[in-house]
Amino acid sequence: MDKDLDRNDWLKAARLALLTGGVEAVRVEKLARNLSVTKGSFYWHFKDREELLALLLSEWEEELQKDIIPRLKGRRGPEALRLLLQLMVARVSLSEEGDLPSDAAIFTWASVSPKVAQRVNQVERKRIHLLKTIIGRSPHVELLYLVWVGFVARGQRDPDSRKQFPQVARMMLNLFPPRKPRRDKRVTTKA
Repeated sequence: MDKDLDRNDWLKAARLALLTGGVEAVRVEKLARNLSVTKGSFYWHFKDREELLALLLSEWEEELQKDIIPRLKGRRGPEALRLLLQLMVARVSLSEEGDLPSDAAIFTWASVSPKVAQRVNQVERKRIHLLKTIIGRSPHVELLYLVWVGFVARGQRDPDSRKQFPQVARMMLNLFPPRKPRRDKRVTTKA
């Protein structure tokens, strides 16, 4: 009967535990109790807790390359930023339901684990590089990323504040108004 749960059920439960209680809440016995199954079901899908924790971290690390960048389809400028922020609004809700990895959960984990922090720092460098690729080497890149990190941190302390992210995203977009097409001022002459 316990085998009716699949690996994704356990991952979702683990993502929620990590989000709501930190890495210490990701315990096999506690997850099994929350899922109303025996621990044996867990071991049907995972070797041990360490494998589950490694998977939680790696799925978060990979989401930029596997999910976000492909959805941007090479777009640049305000259009790409708008799409990225729309993706982030959707992802906040999905991560709070345990369907996707949560920045808040991973950042909290990184605050208590130097090894996780090193990996998070690597991903953050890639995220900032993506922002620079999208909007150029503007000083706004750092500001945008810090707004996101601040939003995530506050959301951990005050989960109701997460509901404000769509408004925050709109404000961030206002930093980059749509560009007017440039007119070519070159004069051509015929010889």
